[in-house]
Amino acid sequence: MNRMEEYEALLRQPEELPPALEDAVGRARARARRRRLWRRISAPAGSVAAVFAVFVLMVNLWTPFALACARVPVLKELAAAVAFSPSLKAAVENDYVQYIGQSQTENGITVNLEYLMADQGGLMLFLSITGPEGATSFMPRVEFTTPDGEGLEGCSVLMDSVAPGELTNAVTVAFKGEEEPQLPEALHMTCEVQAHIPGVTDHETWTADAAFTFDFPLDQRFRGQGRTVEVNRWIQLDGNDIRIVDLELYPTHARLNLEQSPDNAEELQGLDFYLEDGEGNRYEEGSASGLSALGDSYLFESPYFSDPDSLTLHITRAEWLEKGREFITVSLKTGEALEPMPEGMEISAIRLDETTARVAFLAPMPPGSSETSMNFYQLGSGSYRLPDGTEEYADGHSTYVSDTLWRDTPYETPIPEGYFVEEYTIENYPWDTIDMGLHITRRTAFDDPVTLALQ
Repeated sequence: MNRMEEYEALLRQPEELPPALEDAVGRARARARRRRLWRRISAPAGSVAAVFAVFVLMVNLWTPFALACARVPVLKELAAAVAFSPSLKAAVENDYVQYIGQSQTENGITVNLEYLMADQGGLMLFLSITGPEGATSFMPRVEFTTPDGEGLEGCSVLMDSVAPGELTNAVTVAFKGEEEPQLPEALHMTCEVQAHIPGVTDHETWTADAAFTFDFPLDQRFRGQGRTVEVNRWIQLDGNDIRIVDLELYPTHARLNLEQSPDNAEELQGLDFYLEDGEGNRYEEGSASGLSALGDSYLFESPYFSDPDSLTLHITRAEWLEKGREFITVSLKTGEALEPMPEGMEISAIRLDETTARVAFLAPMPPGSSETSMNFYQLGSGSYRLPDGTEEYADGHSTYVSDTLWRDTPYETPIPEGYFVEEYTIENYPWDTIDMGLHITRRTAFDDPVTLALQ
């Protein structure tokens, strides 16, 4: 169903307008006059054709009007897709979205590329995927090039699985946020999709069930969108010196940029925080893409559109890795650590065969966790060292809660109540000891948050 068909279906319903739409129509008409949209319509103002044309222009050129049409299914889906993120919700409310509306089908799988948002910090694509009956999710893998065939540099591409038919921000491109515009005028996207069908799809391998190519322009109003709030202040956090460099505020997310003193005894590995403006509005850590940090840049919900006069940083927790303790040596014969473990953390290891081992970190769940809300945090780095010092990464990883470790093996061990497990599988490793990478050596929760006025 195209936009015109959606509107015709809307007309066949009762004539009473939703309150949001009634208000949006008035605002849209005023804006339409300013933009001289009426000049593009040759039919008399009272004709049905003119009404249709105005509607199509308003839906495609002014997103708040489109979103107010709560009876149009596709538009309701976009509102639902951004409802979880204050940043994206504010972007949509401020007409900061581009409609793409492209759809392709191959091998029984359909990809609907619907909307995008972009700024100097990144690009986010909203899409939905449908496919064979029995598929419970779809995993896209995408690559981007410019119209000249050049790849995007200085960025990371994140992809997430998609539930059948659900419109979601499944693809995110995170830029470094440099001053020079990084967005090209158009993008070429190749997209491979794997359908996950329980009992059929092999979890161990990734095979594309369909492949697509999309070409779409980028609205040039997205170029250069973002601003920086300079801070340049040092603080002592939990015994270590940290410089608050600046804030990068973008329409889709924001970044808190830090610098660590080289004289610190520990490396900052994670930060729980929020920002608060003068009216008490909070901007929580994290982002709509699920990305929480890029090195020493920590992402949070953006105050870009609210443009507050003041912002105060509140730090509630910090995670540290002691320098010189990046690895812990473990015996694969006894399953025990050969040196002291970080306080509050345990480790266990077993051999499945002569070349395959499993190593598990154990630690208490943080306060506030429950059976329905499990707040895991990272213990290991996922890396290990070979005897010659070469660093490799584990072949498999899982995090879970259970009452038994190494279930269904001769090494079954009770797990302390309230603990969680972070387990790694290492293949092609015949040696008797292994150096496992640590992500943290301690965590500090601040009863009274560390606060700093930034703006």
